[in-house]
Amino acid sequence: MPTKSQRGACAVCGGKLAATTITHEGRRGDKFCLFQNVPAQVCERCGEVWIEESVLQEIDRLIEHGRPTRTEETPVFDLAQVPAG
Repeated sequence: MPTKSQRGACAVCGGKLAATTITHEGRRGDKFCLFQNVPAQVCERCGEVWIEESVLQEIDRLIEHGRPTRTEETPVFDLAQVPAG
């Protein structure tokens, strides 16, 4: 994830960053987790997303030691196993 500029502008395209919440996926080895209501900055022009380091550290902590709010089954599709057609 790129670092946002000091001016609150997107470091990728220069667009305006807007504070919002997002759903973020975290993966560590075979663990795959979804995090809802993650505070983030999103560029209004290109859609680039920035999450503060402290929030990413909390996500890492939750992956290792947290208790999920709920568990859902996730379908997985492998296009390498789909016949061409």
